[in-house]
Amino acid sequence: MTTVTITIPEELSTQLGPYQDKLDELLRIGLSEVKKTQALALFKKGNISLWKAARHAGVSFREMTEYAVSQGLRAMPDEET
Repeated sequence: MTTVTITIPEELSTQLGPYQDKLDELLRIGLSEVKKTQALALFKKGNISLWKAARHAGVSFREMTEYAVSQGLRAMPDEET
């Protein structure tokens, strides 16, 4: 396991207090959300298909489709899907 030291604002430190024993889970969830957000941004720009966005984010096509819909997008199937 790797140890990482970061500096965070006091307000965030206070909010994280009750979750000290779950920081690894919080990081995993946050990283997953960032990956989905970035992949969806590429999809919105037309740079990649929704299928590739799912692969880029490391989630299933179904999960990426549900995420896109939750962000107000309507998934349009293409030839690749």
